[in-house]
Amino acid sequence: MFQKDGSSTIGGKKDVPLRKSDRRRLRDRALDALFVGSDGAGGGGGSAEPCDWIARADKLVDDAVVAPKGGDVLSRKLKLPGGEHATLFLRAPSASGDVPGSSGSDGTSTRDELIRSYPAAWPYRRSTQPILLEYEDADRKVHLAPLLPLLAALPPPLLTPPLANDDGSDNERRYRIPNVTVHPEVSKYICRGADLMKSGMRSFPPPWTLRQSKGLVTISVIGNPQPLAVGTIENSLFREYCYSKNGKQGRGDWKDAAANLVGPGKKGVGVAVFSCYGDDLWEGGLPPKHKISGQTSDLMDGVSNPLGGGVYDDGNWGNAGFVEGKHAWPILDVGEDKDNDEEEEEDVEDERDEGKEEAEDASADLSRLDLSECNKEQSTTETSDEPPDQTENNNGEDNGKNGNDAIEEALPDHNEILLNAFYASLLLLLSSKTALPLPVSTYYAKYLLASVPSSGPRLDMKQTTHKKIGPFLLDMDANGVIKVGASKDKKDRCAFLVGIVKNHPDLIRFKREWKNDIGVSGGVWSAAGTASQKTKLAVVDLFIVPRHISDGLQLDKDAVMAVNAKTEERKGTGFLTKTECRALIENYVETEQLADPNSKGRVLVNGPLCDALYRKSKKNKKPGQSTDYPTSVKRKDLIERWIESMEKGHAVVQMPGSKIVRLGRGGPKTVDVEVEFRQGNRKKFLTRVRGMEEYGIDSEALSQDVARRFACSSAAETDPVGRPALKKGRVELIMQGHLSEELTALLTGDEKLSSHGGAKGGDYNLPKSVINVALRKGVPARKKR
Repeated sequence: MFQKDGSSTIGGKKDVPLRKSDRRRLRDRALDALFVGSDGAGGGGGSAEPCDWIARADKLVDDAVVAPKGGDVLSRKLKLPGGEHATLFLRAPSASGDVPGSSGSDGTSTRDELIRSYPAAWPYRRSTQPILLEYEDADRKVHLAPLLPLLAALPPPLLTPPLANDDGSDNERRYRIPNVTVHPEVSKYICRGADLMKSGMRSFPPPWTLRQSKGLVTISVIGNPQPLAVGTIENSLFREYCYSKNGKQGRGDWKDAAANLVGPGKKGVGVAVFSCYGDDLWEGGLPPKHKISGQTSDLMDGVSNPLGGGVYDDGNWGNAGFVEGKHAWPILDVGEDKDNDEEEEEDVEDERDEGKEEAEDASADLSRLDLSECNKEQSTTETSDEPPDQTENNNGEDNGKNGNDAIEEALPDHNEILLNAFYASLLLLLSSKTALPLPVSTYYAKYLLASVPSSGPRLDMKQTTHKKIGPFLLDMDANGVIKVGASKDKKDRCAFLVGIVKNHPDLIRFKREWKNDIGVSGGVWSAAGTASQKTKLAVVDLFIVPRHISDGLQLDKDAVMAVNAKTEERKGTGFLTKTECRALIENYVETEQLADPNSKGRVLVNGPLCDALYRKSKKNKKPGQSTDYPTSVKRKDLIERWIESMEKGHAVVQMPGSKIVRLGRGGPKTVDVEVEFRQGNRKKFLTRVRGMEEYGIDSEALSQDVARRFACSSAAETDPVGRPALKKGRVELIMQGHLSEELTALLTGDEKLSSHGGAKGGDYNLPKSVINVALRKGVPARKKR
């Protein structure tokens, strides 16, 4: 939101000081946004109770927002890139003097001592800092969120007791906003302005904490609990995780649900970041001298950050692990005690509360935090882009593999993917008796990419040691597996695939291993490989009985609301299948004894049935039109009229298994594929795609996938000029070329719709009926081949 330079002032007027009454109201809102629960023990200012830090936090928020001891609180009106309005609240520097509780940490403090040593007054003395942001979401609802300078002056959420539940039984004052941890290497991408992807999340808070915060979270790195970013959980992830199956997530299985939604290998955005370390808000809050020369020697008399080891006015909010707005490195040791069993028993005796135990586990992977000696060595970390040295355990041995090794293990081996796909493509060429020589570009797009298993990660040539397909094929030629040929001008040594050595030992060994693997899995070997049973989506027509018909005929309410539906998703929703809808009118005819005794196959029409199906309203009646109504109709015609009178609905069903993914009124949402001429050139085309988000397809991932499969350029537009407006958060993809057939084949998974090899192996599997292909005037239905 604030990544571009000047984005925190665009569309804004002059900063306006707030009146005291407005400050007090803003303070109350800020406390409500930060904390949940009653004051409890935190109400006593000087006691040594466990919640004493809450009282200190209340005093700091009061001093930051109300500023009773001097200092202005300013408001700045902003207009966000999406057109929403926002208000930024800023706190002017505090007057110099002693700040209670800001003595810092000596590196050996316990957790309780650490959180009690945070300041109780505004600690920034040299620059104006943003503290709160009032913004509108996509539904135009107003929210108030704390910003990083304010959060840095408060104890981090990870060091304070977590929220145990949301049923009202826990009245103790706690943080409302939960925290998400990431690997330190991920911090550089967040500092550049990227959203946090699901694959980069190393912990996920319980659903009841996210419901309390309405999806607002802070982000910190493992080993440095101070937040480096603030954002909101992506809408679809929030709904699926926090309101699963139209109800609250069970307390016993939330960890399994979190593991299935986020973590390594998961695709899509997890947290939409609106403020982070290194953005325009951070730059606008830098102290004047820091902006000019970066020197901080005159800041040593400032207020110390008890956790970070620096002073709040050093440009990094007093955190030694924050480096020049580019990285956030660990400053704490994340260790595990060998006597875990004894500690767990003591914890159980102390807690005596199952809800609190589950909430404590929400900060996955952070079982204990001990202050590191690097707190004392701020000078060595402020000027270095390298992470502080990680300490070792008491035995001098590493606690395990470091984060880089873990990330490397989680990433796919693209060299192995390329080699397996290469041998599989050779077997495919031999079995299909494809004529050689074959252009390398055709071989790569139609055979090699199609041989990459759709169930695993996609091949990225840039992640291999060869970087391009040409050098790889030359190596295979040198090994004697294939033979490649040069172009006519001899400039390209690898222009054609000329031959395949069938009896090469490597190819024979791969074929034998492949057969064995398929035999173990119970499949049948074929040269094209074995694809696991894919799931596809289908659209089923459903019907809803209008209220005036059900009331007029006095139909069974349970039957109308589909209480006894076969699937759990439809029970009690009122969405009926055609068979269930037909059974309603059949039962009504039988109950009211409307079968015509004088004519087989006909039904008598009584008053309520006539009013429901045949009587027209005054609005629809034409002047002079007769008002004769039937007294007897054919049973077949009655059923057709009944079905036509129903409100239309649909269900998106996952096959096999008939699992309902989504229910909706009206027809299903369409994915629009439109082909038009390029501007000023009637021989080249552009393909536009919109609506893919309705079926959970990430637009950015689809754009990259299409560009890789069909070797074309692809871009995304959020506000296309001269085109119908898009919903908020939706984009329109623009792709080079006439790709109507290829995209239809890729999105539906029907490879017969296109002969292009890049369309094979897609895992989108949308129903063909939701793909709406439109050709602008003059665009041919098929490309000239």
